[in-house]
Amino acid sequence: MSRSAPALMRYAVVGAALATALAACGEAGEATTTTPDAVTVPVAAPLVVEGPGRYEGEVVSGGQLRRFLLVVPQAAPRPAPLVIVFHGFMGNPTEVEEDTGMTGVAEDEGFAVVYPEGLGRPRRWRSDPRLGGLDVGFVRDLLALLDEALGIDPGRIYAAGMSNGGGMAARLACDASGLVAAVAGVAGAYFTGDCEPTRPVPVVAFHGDADPIVPYEGWGRLLPAVEGWAGEWAARNGCDSEPTLGAVATDVTTLRWAGCTEGADVILYTVAGGRHGWPGSERTGEYLGSTGSVDASHLIWEFFAAHPMP
Repeated sequence: MSRSAPALMRYAVVGAALATALAACGEAGEATTTTPDAVTVPVAAPLVVEGPGRYEGEVVSGGQLRRFLLVVPQAAPRPAPLVIVFHGFMGNPTEVEEDTGMTGVAEDEGFAVVYPEGLGRPRRWRSDPRLGGLDVGFVRDLLALLDEALGIDPGRIYAAGMSNGGGMAARLACDASGLVAAVAGVAGAYFTGDCEPTRPVPVVAFHGDADPIVPYEGWGRLLPAVEGWAGEWAARNGCDSEPTLGAVATDVTTLRWAGCTEGADVILYTVAGGRHGWPGSERTGEYLGSTGSVDASHLIWEFFAAHPMP
């Protein structure tokens, strides 16, 4: 990559203008305008969950065939708690499953986990409301399918995501707050703009202060400063205005906002020197990597388990 690669990647991860332009051009994999006689109605293969295991599934949503990977551990009860994990920009379900290790946490703790797949070339999530509600609709349709095939505890549905996927989890907190009990973002590319949840939503986030792709201090009008974004959620949730500073490792500090309405806590984990990565993951690269001092997936589940839907 060139020296300007991080800046270009920021645009790629969250650039609403870029994504809108691609959609307007009728990119392959996107919804396009067609004449009625040219429409081909997609058909999804039935999802039959016969017990614990891994299931590659499909669902038709917004007139398009959408895919996902579902993991049902032996220890998952019926109805099952569910964690939705969104991959990052250019990612896929298998990659984010491997990077996060969330399947292992699900097997240990007894919840189902689903890894949806984004649309487009490259694959991505429309985390910005200005790009429409196609992906929010996909999540609703996916949950309806999983509830029918598996049985989902409606009070324990959670969403987490990496980078662009973290932005998608945050989008659900804003636009589907009656659906998800709590959300988590890791190196999240969060949108700027209006957010009007119908209830306080507990939020936990992880971010490296040396992230070159989604800068901790924000980036103009495209990316909010991470601490400011967390503080806005705290204000939205009616939390105390001043957070408590703590430390969980030599390179990981926390800001915790307490006194929140309905116990909708907000916690931000900051990784000193952390780049664009998932704490606990072994993935590294010139611009990638976080810390092994904490395991974000276990901490996320710990937070989720403590925050069911009130």
